[in-house]
Amino acid sequence: MSGAVSSDSAAREHQPRAERHRVMLGALIERFGHGGATRHRVRDLSSTGVRVDQAERLQRGATVLVTVGSLAAVGATVIWVDQGAAGLRFAQPINPDDARAKTFVAKPSAPARPREEPLGNAGWLGHIRGAYDR
Repeated sequence: MSGAVSSDSAAREHQPRAERHRVMLGALIERFGHGGATRHRVRDLSSTGVRVDQAERLQRGATVLVTVGSLAAVGATVIWVDQGAAGLRFAQPINPDDARAKTFVAKPSAPARPREEPLGNAGWLGHIRGAYDR
């Protein structure tokens, strides 16, 4: 069967593209064996991939981990790199709303501050009481 295309690649070519969302987000991309993560600007986002700027160091075919919004360390493959931008395909579809969600670190609740007991006669301040102590 000369000229036959595998069913996997044929199916991929004929699938409709996932809806792209224009966004202005930041992302961290970790390249295996290249030290720490690099910061990138996300331009387009879909359930199957992302387009990032500041991608001069990414190489086509590389496997990377992408962190954007509340999505942490999502596996992706660099599909193309051109003029400082790159297209990455996620290993598994993601929910774009999760990527657009802001991440936060919950602050531990502060313990109640114990009421200070008077220290006795502390010089000229010993007789002063706070306005909220009444």
